[in-house]
Amino acid sequence: MVARQKHLSPFRNLDADPRASKVAGRSLALLASFAALTGLAGICESAPNAQPPEGQQICAQLNSGARAFLDELILDMLDPESDFSHLNYLGEPEMKEIQSLDMDRRKSDWGNLCQYRDDNMILMTGPAPKVVFLGDSITEFWSIGDPDLFEQGFINRGISGQTSSQMLVRFWQDVIRLQPEVVHIMAGTNDLAENTGYVSDEAFKGNIEAMVTLARSHGIGVILASIPPAGSFGWRPDLNPPERISALNQWIEEYSAQNGLVFVDYHSLLTDDGAKMSENLTHDGVHPHREGYARMHEAALQAIAKAQK
Repeated sequence: MVARQKHLSPFRNLDADPRASKVAGRSLALLASFAALTGLAGICESAPNAQPPEGQQICAQLNSGARAFLDELILDMLDPESDFSHLNYLGEPEMKEIQSLDMDRRKSDWGNLCQYRDDNMILMTGPAPKVVFLGDSITEFWSIGDPDLFEQGFINRGISGQTSSQMLVRFWQDVIRLQPEVVHIMAGTNDLAENTGYVSDEAFKGNIEAMVTLARSHGIGVILASIPPAGSFGWRPDLNPPERISALNQWIEEYSAQNGLVFVDYHSLLTDDGAKMSENLTHDGVHPHREGYARMHEAALQAIAKAQK
């Protein structure tokens, strides 16, 4: 791997932060913004040479070098003190494997049911989780950005790069079958970035309503989160998302109030100007780093407590 000149994070020791290796080992979509691609999403880990039951899909794997590459990238992005830049990672040889595996996955497992399949089977042998967090990369990396939040029966089911349509595809497997008390849904960033093609406002709303209906029909409380702020998308510079984000957040808040759901507004916590994510909370304008997640912590706990009543 070509050496990259940047600040080395104190969190770069993976033994000190084992969550990073687990998440990075199966997460790819963050690289969409780096490689000017769209919709790169997680690849599930599976045991080397393991054979799944007959008829069950085989999950693709990254080699150890590509996984280490992602470990480094994620920890760098989440470190407020780093000088993280997309340009530090573009052109690396690991990118070729990542992109190739993702193209194969998108053909065979569009919703990425593979990513949490094995984890879910293990989880279902024990007590049901209190909360399942469903979302995209901002949710997936939350476990590393604020690990304390996920040590009280809170389960992360975020997948980088996903749109609300893909979350709906896996809602049964990654939420309903786990029988949590509450589901926390945060979607929309990648819908507006057109990671899987153009998504109309009505299509997005329909996906949210479908997930809410599924959850409530199975006795699961629902938290709907605002779409986080983004002044632009590095991998889609032609788009101007703030106006649509504002309009959809207004709808999410109104829909939550009309249907007795809990709404949590992270957008206002992460922006100073009402449009883009505050520069002191992000390196790329889309993904919060640890200080951004710290802003979200208490709001998440308050929303969960309200949903559990």
